[in-house]
Amino acid sequence: MKNVVRAILVAGWVFSLAVVVYLSLQPGIELPGAFWNADKLYHMLAYGGLGGLAVWAFAPGRGRIVAFCLIPFGGIVEWLQSFVPGREASMGDAVANTLGVFVGIWLAEAIGRRLFRPQEPTAGEPN
Repeated sequence: MKNVVRAILVAGWVFSLAVVVYLSLQPGIELPGAFWNADKLYHMLAYGGLGGLAVWAFAPGRGRIVAFCLIPFGGIVEWLQSFVPGREASMGDAVANTLGVFVGIWLAEAIGRRLFRPQEPTAGEPN
């Protein structure tokens, strides 16, 4: 059962990665949100989700490595945007990608520790 869950998480991660790349390389895409630097929030959310999902999808220890590989990957995608009409490469977006990866790893590990920590026996229960 554990292998099935891991396979589903890996498939979800690969699909999410493909969606992020596809949307990142679309010419002149308009995203909702008219506030200043809204795109930075979208970058952080996208790469945070990818980083966190990598921690859960891949074997312990490997998830972090896969997540950290998203940092240069995000830089490459930013560079590729410079060749797409209506898009431009942005160091600010690359920084937002990186921060998103770190936040995603942190959240995934914090949630994982909370959800999957061993249960302590309550008073009066036999061990």
